[in-house]
Parts: sequence; structure tokens; C-alpha cells
Amino acid sequence: MSEYLLISARLRSSETAIVTTKTKAGKSPRPGRRPRLKARDRRSQIVAAALEVVAEHGFHGTSTRELARRAGVSEALVFRHFPTKEDLIRAILADVGFEERIQFMESHLVHMPPRQALQAIAEHLLTNLRERPDLFRVVFFGIMETPHLAREFYQKFLSRLLALETRLFERAFAERKDLLPAAGVNPAIVARSFHGSLMFYNLAGAIVRVEPLPSNPRATAEAIVNIYLPEVPK
Repeated sequence: MSEYLLISARLRSSETAIVTTKTKAGKSPRPGRRPRLKARDRRSQIVAAALEVVAEHGFHGTSTRELARRAGVSEALVFRHFPTKEDLIRAILADVGFEERIQFMESHLVHMPPRQALQAIAEHLLTNLRERPDLFRVVFFGIMETPHLAREFYQKFLSRLLALETRLFERAFAERKDLLPAAGVNPAIVARSFHGSLMFYNLAGAIVRVEPLPSNPRATAEAIVNIYLPEVPK
């Protein structure tokens, strides 16, 4: 369990840079003369503002004028950094750090006991969902409004996470003959069902907002994992 807690803490720490960037860049400019920012800082300021505006209105409902106003820059500067909507979506996806998180999971979770690893994945997703629902809305809007980016997102990130979850279920089923594969269930299907359970909270809680977000991500994660990998009776 100590390894599980350590992995959970490492995964949660990946949020710090994103939240810090948003807090600094998302502040409203003070009246009077504005300090001159470096190009990288202006870019981060625009991305942080986009996270706020797009989470509220979606990409189609976000005007360049509103984005520039929220970022405290000119429309010309927005176009200079992000000539197209796709450029802005890619910047947001890059700043979220999906690649770093997937690499960390692939290198660390695969060596953990399957049940603990799957619980770490579930808790990580549900905790981020509770703390940053706006981020999940922006990613959802971005990939849904740009079909070829949706395919790219699946190939680069989601397919790898599903593959990791499949390997974890394969290991769990190999270790415990009393579980689902005894009835001929494919671990890849189980992994997609497991991940779909997590995505329900994304859709219902963050996207459509018809249900509350999980109040206790750890307890919810454990309950979901128990459906697929019940604890061994002591």
C-alpha cells in the first residue's frame, strides 16, 4: 500500500505546474502600464485564458476578441502565437502533460500489483476530474470539434492507457483463476469497461454537469476496482 500511496502522490504532483501556470497567467491585468512580458509568458497567458473561456463556451463559442480580452493581450498577438484553432488546441493538450503522465504510468504502474496499479489510475483520473473539471471540458471540446485530433489523441495517449490497463487485468486474471477470464472474458474488453466507468464521471460530472463530481476520489476508485478485481477474502 505504501508503494500505491507514493505513486498516487507522484501522479498528483504533475498537476502543480499546470495549476501554477494558470494562476499566474490567468490573473487580470492591473490598471495602468502593463509590464512587458516575454513571448513565452505571453503564450502561457493566452493558453491559460483559453482554458477558462473554452471551458465556459467551447471552441466554437469562443471568439478571438473574448480570448484576447481575458488574456489581456491584443487579438493580433493571439493570432501571432496561434494562427488557427488547431494550434491552440494542440498547445493546450501539450501543456496538460499527457505524454509525461502516460510515460510515468507505463514505467511505474506496470510493476505494481495489478489491483493497486488500477486503483492508482482511477484515483488519479477522478482526483484531477474533481479538482480541474474545466480542464476535462476543454480537452473534450477540443478533440470532439477536431476529428483528426481525436484520432491522434486516441493513438498517442488513450490507446496506451488502455493497453496498460489491459496488461494489468491480464496479470490479475493470471494470478487469480476465480476471476472473469474463467468464463472466457477478454481482458481488453474488461479494460475498456473499467475505463468507461471512469469516463462516465467525466461526461456526467464535468461535461454535461448533471451529476456531482466524486466527493471522495479514493473511495470511488476503490469501489470501481472492486467491481472487476474483488479483494481476496482474508
